[in-house]
Order: sequence, then C-alpha cells, then structure tokens
Amino acid sequence: MHTPRRPFAVLGVCAALVLSACGGGEENGDGTAVPVPPDPVLTPVVGSVMFAPTPFAGSDGADHLVYEVSLTNFMRTPVTITGVKALDAGVDGTPELLGLDQADVGERLKPTGAPSVPPRPGVPEGYSDVLAPGQNGVLFLHLKFEGAAPTKLVHEISVRADGAPPEMRETTERIAEVEVNDGVVPVLGPPLIGEHYIAADACCDAVRHTRAILPLDGAPVVAQRYAVDWEQAGPDGKIFVGEARNPASYRIFGDDVLAVADGSVVASRNDLPEQVPGEFPANLPIAEADGNNLVLDIGDGFFVNYAHMQPGSVRFEPGDRVRRGEVIGKVGNTGNSVAPHLHVHVMNGPSFLMSQGVPSVTDLFTITGRVAGTAAFDASEGTGVPLEMAPGVTVSTQQDRMILDQNVVTFRAG
Repeated sequence: MHTPRRPFAVLGVCAALVLSACGGGEENGDGTAVPVPPDPVLTPVVGSVMFAPTPFAGSDGADHLVYEVSLTNFMRTPVTITGVKALDAGVDGTPELLGLDQADVGERLKPTGAPSVPPRPGVPEGYSDVLAPGQNGVLFLHLKFEGAAPTKLVHEISVRADGAPPEMRETTERIAEVEVNDGVVPVLGPPLIGEHYIAADACCDAVRHTRAILPLDGAPVVAQRYAVDWEQAGPDGKIFVGEARNPASYRIFGDDVLAVADGSVVASRNDLPEQVPGEFPANLPIAEADGNNLVLDIGDGFFVNYAHMQPGSVRFEPGDRVRRGEVIGKVGNTGNSVAPHLHVHVMNGPSFLMSQGVPSVTDLFTITGRVAGTAAFDASEGTGVPLEMAPGVTVSTQQDRMILDQNVVTFRAG
C-alpha cells in the first residue's frame, strides 16, 4: 500500500533551518576563519520594495519618499498585518521614519485579487489588513522627513497568524531592505500659463494615480506614481459653467499645453474624438487610455507624458524637437477621461504605460489656495458647485518643489 508523504510542518522547517547553521565556520586558504552568518529567521510574510524611491521636495515644505512594498503570505493560514515601521537602515540604531498601526495598514495594503475578509467601515474598497494563504498584496508607503534623506530603508512587519502553531502566531520581521535612489530629480517649467489651476489626484496619497498599479508584460508597474490631473476653476470657484456634458463648459478646455523642457518627441497621437463629460467611456482599448497624447524625451532617462488633448491640436510628431515653453497642444477630454483636464506624468521610459513613474519638481509657481480634499474636488467637478477650500492657506511663491495634491496654483509666463 502506498503511504502518502507527509508535508513539511512549520516546526520541521524551523528545525532544518537551525540544523543547517550548526556546523562550524570554514577556513580561507590562508587559514583564517570565514565569519559564520547569523542563523536565518523564518518569515511567514516575505516582501520587497517594488521600485527604489527617490527623495524630492514638496510644496508643503517637507521632503518625501513614495514607494510600494510587495508582501506575500507564505503561510497556509490567513495572516493579519498588525503594524509596519519604515526604518532608516543607513544609520546606527535604525531609527523609525514611519509607523503604521493595524488600522493604517488596512487603508494602505491592497491585496491582489479580492480581499479575503470584508473591509472595516471607512477602509477604501479593495484594501485590507489581511492576506489569505498564498496571497500577495501591495503596501503603499509615503514618508515625510526634514534634512538629509535616508540612504537605505528596511521595514519591520508585525504579523498575526491565528491558525499557525503557537510559536508562529505573533511574529515581527525585518524585510524589504532597499537602497534609496540618490539620482537627479528633473526641474521642469509649467505645463500651463494662468491662474486657479488645481493639482488634482496628485502626490502623495491620492489613490487614483499614486496607487495605479498595472500588471504589464509580466511585471507590476506604476507609471502614474507622481501624475497630476490639472483642472481649472474660475474666480467664482467653479470648474465648469453651463451644460455639464459639453466639454466647452469647462474652464480649462482649450487652454494651451506647454513643453516643460527642451526635448525630442518620441510618440504622439492626434486623431481620437472628444468624450462626453460626466462618465468614463466604456470598453476603451488600453492603448487609447491617454487619448491624444505626446511623449517628450527630455534627456537623462526622463520622459514626460501629456494626455487627453483635443483632436487635431497636437502640433508635433515623433522625431520633432521641441523647446521649453512651446505650445504642443490644447487641453481636451479624449481617452479615459471624465472631464476636460491635462494629465501629466514623468517616467523613466518612453511608454506611457510600461514605465515607472519618477518624481519631478516645478521651477516656479505660486500657491494661492488648496481644495478641502478629493471629495470636495469631485463634488465641484461632478455638479458644478464652487470648490470648498481649505482654511488657513498662505499665498506663497515657491521654487523647485513638487506641487502636491489639491493645491491651487498660478503659473506665470517667462
């Protein structure tokens, strides 16, 4: 009679790991001892940083790091992520840079597929603090700091696995070490000229762009990690006046779109029709998501994507050279767009989809206010009511900083 093999139990794996480290150190050819590495630690959840972050200065006066940690549950039982710390691994003592409790994790961990448990009230749809057996999830992190940027990060993950053996039910792991990218952050000119422009769905915690992961060619990419949807209000605080389903009712419709730097055009499209505002188009091919667009190679491995421009307005084709400040098109409502706006993002490759988003800063702008939040912005865009503004915002002219989410700015010519 055939006897089925017993699967390795967790305790058996632990024993095997311990035993493998019991032998003494080996010797080099000169007789000196080779240091024995520390015993490996069993980590029920494994993880890695998806794309090394680059520090940048924000319009709030702080410096920022934005990145994602991919987590996978290797247990045969669900695990709950009860806490996360981002630590500075480049200095002694690994000081804490960010601490998340279980509730915070539940708002930032997006399991692949469907969450294994119903979300708690207030948790965004599709997010959870629980990973099912074998399930992967992406943890979206945003660090703010002052002074020198950390050079290396590591992450302390607290895990509870109620169905595991007693010694594995509560564990704390240090995983997902990454070197912080110390590369250049491009300094760009304004993409528009005028007043009352709104940085909608911008960095660093707006879910529509910063967390827009796409599985492409076998890998997860976040091309829109630092994207901005530029819209515009009038002096009355309204984004549109008139018929909501007419693109021409929107303040920004038809505004000139400007090159933010000298560069070469590597891709453009000019033939897609305007969409009707108020709803996203159905069954749109992914290649048409950005509508009439232009991708500009600005050098040093950086590319700028402009999206949703008016049909027939895009002035340049691949191979053309463009100078900073030149008009490259007009703001429209083409592609995957619910209202006229200018989508801009900077990336590390020529594909507006199959590239990683990278940070950039704007060389000169004036903040004149800030919308009270995404809900207030959506209400104005959707119904035409005046924008609800956040109180206590001081008018400030800034240089070489990223314009953060919901800030209202003025761009001047020159």
